[in-house]
Amino acid sequence: MSILIQAASVAFAHGGNQIFTDVNFELQEGERVALIGENGSGKSTLFRLLTRDISPDRGAVTQRRGLTIGFLTQDPNLDPARTVDELLAAAVGDPDQMEQVLDALAQRLAEPLDDDEMAAVLDQYNAGLARLDEFLAADMSSDVDAIVGALGIGGVREQLFGKLSGGEKKLVALARFSLLKPDVLLLDEPDNHLDADAKVWLETYLAGYRGAVGLISHDRYMIDRVANEIFELEDGKIQIYPGNYSQYQELKRSRLERALELRELAEREFKKLKASAEDLTQWARQNPKFATRAEAMRRKVAEERARLDAEAMPILTRRKIKVEFEAERGSSLVLEAVGAAKSYGEREVLKPFDLEIRHGERVGIVGGNGAGKTTLFKMALGQEQATSGSFRLGPSIVTGYYAQEHETLDPNQSPIDVIRRIKPVTEQQAISILSGMLFDRDDAMNRIGALSGGERSRLQIAILILTGANFLLLDEPTNNLDIGSVETLEDALLDFPGTILSISHDRFYLDKICTRVIEIDAGVLRDFPGGFSYYQQNRDKGTILNRGVTAKPTISTRQKRAIA
Repeated sequence: MSILIQAASVAFAHGGNQIFTDVNFELQEGERVALIGENGSGKSTLFRLLTRDISPDRGAVTQRRGLTIGFLTQDPNLDPARTVDELLAAAVGDPDQMEQVLDALAQRLAEPLDDDEMAAVLDQYNAGLARLDEFLAADMSSDVDAIVGALGIGGVREQLFGKLSGGEKKLVALARFSLLKPDVLLLDEPDNHLDADAKVWLETYLAGYRGAVGLISHDRYMIDRVANEIFELEDGKIQIYPGNYSQYQELKRSRLERALELRELAEREFKKLKASAEDLTQWARQNPKFATRAEAMRRKVAEERARLDAEAMPILTRRKIKVEFEAERGSSLVLEAVGAAKSYGEREVLKPFDLEIRHGERVGIVGGNGAGKTTLFKMALGQEQATSGSFRLGPSIVTGYYAQEHETLDPNQSPIDVIRRIKPVTEQQAISILSGMLFDRDDAMNRIGALSGGERSRLQIAILILTGANFLLLDEPTNNLDIGSVETLEDALLDFPGTILSISHDRFYLDKICTRVIEIDAGVLRDFPGGFSYYQQNRDKGTILNRGVTAKPTISTRQKRAIA
């Protein structure tokens, strides 16, 4: 395999904070690397260094000559005045325009150029020629149609990019890079806003990508299916592990346990060395001929101590958010819908359905974007009224709502204000509570509107804990959290004594937490008695909860392709 990008002793600081100290790695053809690390560890910054959007303070990032890189940022930046079809057509290429570019390059080759310039122009000419040959040999319009269909964006092809939602923009950018096929594809959180079908398509596409892939994602399911190598960014350095996320967990645990054993052995040997030096010093006081040896031994002890102190102590468990839910038991019946339906004008979002959720159940809600998942939540919370039928909570049920877009938080308040509004505590006690969510004093006193997505997510979790809710309604709770925080939240939810209803596209989370899955598709609700894996394997066998719907809902072509 050839090396595409190489980082050597890279250091980078921003705003006075040292982000990287000594980063070294190679990205080779055929590698599919998942870059993981805590929020704020510098993952996105590293991708910007690889694309040469920014330069390192020390060290070097080198690329293979003529390398093409596609970088999908968290917020795609494409021309807002162009339609989706225009953007995709530009990615495929115009053969007339390609030939004009080749003619211009051929003219440059006839000019007097030095060796480096000649090599660069030749690379561009050969790449352009290959691109033209590929275009002429294939029906590129069918490629566009296939990718558009797989990602479910056929309905927005005539729309201006600037008018699309955040999820639609991400899908269009993914489609565009799929058509460009760069040598290196760097994806920063590509799975945000994607439904389960789109994620399956993306995973299949990346797993077979001919070039190299760099992936930043909190989706452990996606990492497991795509990655053949894990780069963990921690304390300004990168530790490389072969394999996917599940293999990384085992390898990291073994590495840290071994490192801790070696450190403990080194400390024991140091104590022996120090004791020997002290004994020799005592002898030297009685017999001066030992003085020189004693002084050399003391220097050796000091050097060894300095060496040990300079080495970071292996940490088996790093500081994580503290999540412990407490709730009084409510009624056995938690939520009941009888013939409930919801329409907006002529658009029927939810057909009349019956639903019952009982104490202790952990229910996952899945479905495509715009299927009506959040509408169902708002009806359960009383924020939306059913168009027909009834929707009610059981007696003594206390709800706690985690909003995906954090709209329940006042951007002009501080986290301390929020905590003290919920619970009568002092400012210092509020800071202590927020410290358990990894807030420092400055962040705790900052405006919520100025906080990062991860900080706002952690604040919402703190609010859920303080409310003492026995019925948690969680809308994409794992978005914006790093993997360590997600795993801590999952463990707390498994111990939660109440009931959970959760919307999520995080399949790993759904499998770990949920014992029941409800799919919403075209207004029809289907009930599955298991986690996500059971649901995925039995999508045509769910129990229909709607009244008057006797036939099973038709699974779309895109869903069938995703399952296959």
